[in-house]
Amino acid sequence: MKDKSGKDHEDFLSRARNCLDHGLYRNACELAEMRLEILPGDIEARVILCEALWGMGRDEEVQEILREIEEIILGYSEIYVRMGKICEKRDLLPEAILYYRRFIDLNPLSPLRADIEQQLAFMREKLGGTTKSEEAKTSADPATEHLLNVLPTLRKWLDNLDRSKR
Repeated sequence: MKDKSGKDHEDFLSRARNCLDHGLYRNACELAEMRLEILPGDIEARVILCEALWGMGRDEEVQEILREIEEIILGYSEIYVRMGKICEKRDLLPEAILYYRRFIDLNPLSPLRADIEQQLAFMREKLGGTTKSEEAKTSADPATEHLLNVLPTLRKWLDNLDRSKR
């Protein structure tokens, strides 16, 4: 279980990284699986699991897990659209803009992007021309930043796996 200080999480990451650094992929895999039994939503444990499986040559499993991680992250990001709509209905337009921008940051290829961009333009106009650079100053929060840092790594791994299969 995770304690409030995050010590358990740091300990897990330290132990797992140590295993990976020393080529102890099976041990890292076991640590990640134990962590996921306790905290199934732990994305970093899944990433450790991927690294361990990859080190053991189990590429197909890695591909499946990476796709699951990406779906989880993108699924969680839909909360930003919902929060944007709630704020918009309450006429909290700066907050609505913030949430819509976060969604777009996490889902640049989303089919919803065009509709959201149109809504953002309408809200900016209503607010008197808020610029994208002004929004960017307030749009980053630690959780979003973390997700934005994890997604490119996941996509890179998927691309590498796809290329290695050709």
